[in-house]
Amino acid sequence: MSMHGLTRIVVVAALASCAASVRGEDSLLFANENRFYLAPIVGASWGTLIYYEPADPGEPSEPGQPIMNGNLFTAGGAAGVAFARDRGQLRLEFEGRYRDNFGTSREVLPGISASLQITDNWSTMANAWRDFSFTDRLGIYGGGGIGAGGYGVNPSISFGNDVIIGSTMTAFAWQAGGGVLYAFNERITLDLGYRFYSVGPGNSTLQLIGNGTPVASTAVSTSFATSEMLLSLRVYEPFRRWR
Repeated sequence: MSMHGLTRIVVVAALASCAASVRGEDSLLFANENRFYLAPIVGASWGTLIYYEPADPGEPSEPGQPIMNGNLFTAGGAAGVAFARDRGQLRLEFEGRYRDNFGTSREVLPGISASLQITDNWSTMANAWRDFSFTDRLGIYGGGGIGAGGYGVNPSISFGNDVIIGSTMTAFAWQAGGGVLYAFNERITLDLGYRFYSVGPGNSTLQLIGNGTPVASTAVSTSFATSEMLLSLRVYEPFRRWR
């Protein structure tokens, strides 16, 4: 056998050995079977509230204008199933998360201030992620999801006995992102990732109450978009006894 042929055999054998170590029984990051998992999620969210001017009948809608930013804490969790794939896995999951309240306040006229608070900022998503391995412990992933989200729009202004009552907004939501994975053992994987999340636009109905009596109401259209850095601890087969 020539030296060139021997070299090719050695290289192919080495590659096969590496692939087996990643996908074999000793792999820590991925298994050769489908597995259920749970994952608590925490992170930071840098969000923007966007306002849309109402358009006149027959006129195109105006582009949205950012009106308020917030640095928020976000937390939640996910439940999903990981399906074994070549050099990785495909994960389908359901995720729910909640984000901090945020707001702003300013003086609109001498002696009269107005404020706006965004509360109860939530999302429920159906996600699909594709994981790829570099070693039996280290990998990357990417994907996204669709679902629903919403929040409360709560303006207030100080003038006499009049008050404004806000309402909630619920609309279609989506997200996309990716990150890195590190396996501590065959059942616990650390996930550090980035996501872009967006919900809306959607309408909220604001009502003016004067001396306890409804005076007028109006609909406002807003959306919310945010960049997020998330930390998750994925626990596979969480109800199986630990060895």
